Amino acid sequence: MSDSKREIRKPSPIPRAVLGGLIAGIAAGYISWLLAGVLGFVIGFIAGAIVGSRTVLLMHKAREETE
Repeated sequence: MSDSKREIRKPSPIPRAVLGGLIAGIAAGYISWLLAGVLGFVIGFIAGAIVGSRTVLLMHKAREETE
């Protein structure tokens, strides 16, 4: 049981991925809104959120592999 207490828990990448997706979604949505209006904002937000969150998760996976 003492071995389990010595292990250091690494934080989950999910909250960081959600935040990254939200920021990327807002940025992409705003740029799309300037070009195509409200529909562009919705489409840009969804695409930006997906790409932003996937990027954060891939960076986390790459960091784990190098350690």
